[in-house]
Amino acid sequence: MALFGRRKPDVRDRPVSQVELKRAVDEGFLIARAAVTVAVANRIITNALRDQGYFDHALIADAARQELHRMAEEQRGDAERMREIRVRSSKQGGRSQHQHDYRRGDDLKLRTREATYEELAKRLDARRDDQHFVDGIVLAARARAWDDIGTTVVGRLGWAQRPADDYEVGRDDRVQQLLDEDFAALVAEHPVGSGTPVGADEPDADGPDDGTDPAEADTTTS
Repeated sequence: MALFGRRKPDVRDRPVSQVELKRAVDEGFLIARAAVTVAVANRIITNALRDQGYFDHALIADAARQELHRMAEEQRGDAERMREIRVRSSKQGGRSQHQHDYRRGDDLKLRTREATYEELAKRLDARRDDQHFVDGIVLAARARAWDDIGTTVVGRLGWAQRPADDYEVGRDDRVQQLLDEDFAALVAEHPVGSGTPVGADEPDADGPDDGTDPAEADTTTS
């Protein structure tokens, strides 16, 4: 028959779908951008709390570019890993035994991933020179850092202001003890009408030296 002898289509001959590739790169870019924002926010928090540094937009923008480059290098490493897996899997026929057991039939899948990592790395590196994009990451990271720090500070303040759970237990007794002991001791040390307010200096033993009679100078009513 005419079908006999015709070569079976090889998945390795099929091109990568550009539609699928674009969708994968777009999704990967959103994830990478979020990861970069978190990393930059952590840098802001560390700079503010541990290093006692002020927020410097230019400094943080540079940190964002470094994170974008680091992320791009990670994608290139993943692309290289996919190439190595493709070389090994091209020699393996049959069906996969598990999700990481790649065979010749997985070639298109692996090529799609490899292309995704490469395109994502290019996009991340290109964004390093996009000042508007970098500024957007800095602002988003600053807002995230403020939320994290603010939540922590408010939580600690709330804990500091909140009385102990057993505060009301024995409260009246503690107040009465304060009146009976502490206030009584204070009054005994500075009796009412003694003419010696708390913290006042003792009068001169020799009396006033302006010639007046000490008895007349003392106008305090006993």
